[in-house]
Amino acid sequence: MVVNLSTQSIALIIPDFDFGGEEKRVLFFANSYVNHFKEVFLFAPNGKSAALLDKRVKHIIVETRKYKNIFSILKSLKQNNITFLQGHKRATLPYLVAAEKLLGIKSCFNFDNIYLDNGISNFLMPKTIIYLSEVLKAHYLPFFPKHDNKVINMGGDFLSRIEEYEVSNIKKSLRITDKFTILSLGRLSSQKNQKLLIEALATISDIDFTVLFVGEGPLENELKDLCIANNIINKVQFLGHRTDVNALLSVADVLVQSSIFEGFPNVFIEAASLGVPIIATNVGSSMTLVQDNGILIESGDISGLAKAIRQIAQNISTYRVNAELLKNSVFFQQFHKAEMLKGYLKHYESYV
Repeated sequence: MVVNLSTQSIALIIPDFDFGGEEKRVLFFANSYVNHFKEVFLFAPNGKSAALLDKRVKHIIVETRKYKNIFSILKSLKQNNITFLQGHKRATLPYLVAAEKLLGIKSCFNFDNIYLDNGISNFLMPKTIIYLSEVLKAHYLPFFPKHDNKVINMGGDFLSRIEEYEVSNIKKSLRITDKFTILSLGRLSSQKNQKLLIEALATISDIDFTVLFVGEGPLENELKDLCIANNIINKVQFLGHRTDVNALLSVADVLVQSSIFEGFPNVFIEAASLGVPIIATNVGSSMTLVQDNGILIESGDISGLAKAIRQIAQNISTYRVNAELLKNSVFFQQFHKAEMLKGYLKHYESYV
């Protein structure tokens, strides 16, 4: 039996709602679901992404990390006759399980990450689990063999490369016209481990490079001090939060992700869609999109990262060709966000 979604209401729940990758996905889902479901609710704090919500989304502003709010959220779910509850990030697990067991709501949890410490997710999980990649499913399946385990591939934006004259103008404005350009895009935090990149770059003296750190976070001053201590501050720019990701990727020679743990970064899809080579730590789902178009290294490997940067810089034409091949492949097309949406809608239409 196919469920008529236009007669059903769905709620999404997330503990943060600023500009992170998972917040970006929730924003996309919420704004897309309004065209398919009777009503769409979002339980989330009033973060920076709230201004981007479709006006038809009913945003219930609530601190979901504070579990004292669980009863008010359950009450709201019941009053609004919610059929489906979609949770993002582990802090939402108690809400998903409570809604499922106490209200009979069809809950699902989105496993977007391979966590160093599973914590609450070791024992508290709704019946349905959706993984963003086969890599994630393979990792967690032994923990949840009796659950409904599904894979719906991560989907992101396929970007368009900006015109060459614009690339030239941006390079001039950033003073990187003739330098090998490394882009690091992500929250300046211990998880993203930009410290590893800085320490690796400090060992490279034979390449004229520049690094663009894009993002905000609690470690910004510490990372700047580390650049000064390693005498590379004149080769580094901290650009803060930016919305012109396509422009920055268009001027980059390589995207570097040095995370300690990771899920399936949106920026991997964005970089691949522009044919930009990628260097990444072999964590989370990195291996899904980092193949001949880049290099995987072990987390924490300073010398391995330095070697990878040098290898791509010295063979950039080969890696660009490989990145273009991935970009134009049938395999890559499944990672468009429209395909991800189709997968979720099909999941809800067939929900028994």
